[in-house]
Amino acid sequence: SLFGGHLIAAVVAVAIDHLSNPQFGGLVPPWVATPLAPATAIGIMTKTGLTHPPACAAAVIFMMGEPEIKNMGWYYILMPVLTDCVLLIIIAVVVNNLFKDRHYPLYW
Repeated sequence: SLFGGHLIAAVVAVAIDHLSNPQFGGLVPPWVATPLAPATAIGIMTKTGLTHPPACAAAVIFMMGEPEIKNMGWYYILMPVLTDCVLLIIIAVVVNNLFKDRHYPLYW
């Protein structure tokens, strides 16, 4: 659910940002789009069974982010979000397998 939750949150945030961007039609006002992105991401995560509450931070960071973040557009999904997920998994596997009585992950 780590990858799935972050992927859903990032895709929803970028898509909703496009809907609120005047360059792409501005269908949704920004004050509605900002809370709508994490709320929609939570709903989709729940429906798909990939609930990972910290993943909504990816949506909030993108929606409230500086122009440098918003200008990344769809690349936001690949570079900071999914790359950080890979790093999180690697660190979790290494740290949780340092001792013989701990095994992570129990299943993939």
